[in-house]
Order: sequence, then C-alpha cells, then structure tokens
Amino acid sequence: MEFPHAHLLHVAMPILFSVIWGLDSFVFKFSTVLEAVIPLPVRLGLAGVSVGLAFLLIWLSHEMLFHEIRDPPKVLDIGVFAFVRHPMYLGVLLIYVGFIFSTLSLISLVTWVSFLFVYDRMATYEEKDLTRMFGDAYSNYQRRVPKWFPLVKPIKKQKTPQNAHLVT
Repeated sequence: MEFPHAHLLHVAMPILFSVIWGLDSFVFKFSTVLEAVIPLPVRLGLAGVSVGLAFLLIWLSHEMLFHEIRDPPKVLDIGVFAFVRHPMYLGVLLIYVGFIFSTLSLISLVTWVSFLFVYDRMATYEEKDLTRMFGDAYSNYQRRVPKWFPLVKPIKKQKTPQNAHLVT
C-alpha cells in the first residue's frame, strides 16, 4: 500500500525544491555565502557525481522491479536492493543533493532535510505493509539491509533468553 497522497508529494516536492533552490541560488542569494569559498568546478563535479549516482540507483532499481513479473511476489534482496532498501527514494534525494552542491544554497539544504523526513515517513509506511505481506522474509531483510545509507549497516537486535541474567 502506498503512502496517502504519495503521488501528490512526488509532484509537489520537486516543484517546491526547484522554486526554493532557484530563488535562493539566482535571485535573492540569501544563503549562498559558501559559493565564494568552494570553486565552481569542484561544486559542479560533486553535483555531477551526486546526480549520476542518483540516476544509476533509480535506473537499477527500476530495472529490477519492473523488468520481470514475479508470481508470486517476493522480497528483492539482490542487486541494488542488497545495499539499500529504498534506492529510488534515495536516488531522488541525491538529485536534490546535486542541486545543493551546485550552488551551496543552505536554505535548500534545510528543505532537503525536511524532504528526508517526508521520504522516511513514506518508506516506513510502505515497510509496514511489506512486513504484513512478506512477514519474516521482509523483517529479516530489514535487519540485513540499511534503509537509507548503504555503508551504514542496521543495528541487529539480539534476542536474549527470558532466563538470562546480567552479570556485572
């Protein structure tokens, strides 16, 4: 099940970000003070890497999800999904990061952080449904694969026996 009004959010957030980033970066320049410190080629290089990685994540996850029909449906834990549980959402967030790198708009960075919270809520909502659909298979996947940042492994919850006593 999809997060309520997800389609509206997927349309509104890029428009909102573009307006905020564009106005701050090119019109008002309220928070672009770091532009003078970091040279344009460095900023554009970082932006290019970020956007390139974003499109790679989106493309790879799209290919895995929609390239073949899986009947019955199953938890995908291979390819890009072996590194991060929400590669499409992460890809979209990295596109925003690329724009932030290009002009170093701090107001856009604040907007990005708020979008990260929105995407996290959407992903959490969807994961509840996936857990209901796939049970332990998805719960085990959640323990193995990080939600957002591929290099940060999730904390594994260890079950302790009910009779276990702490020794100090």
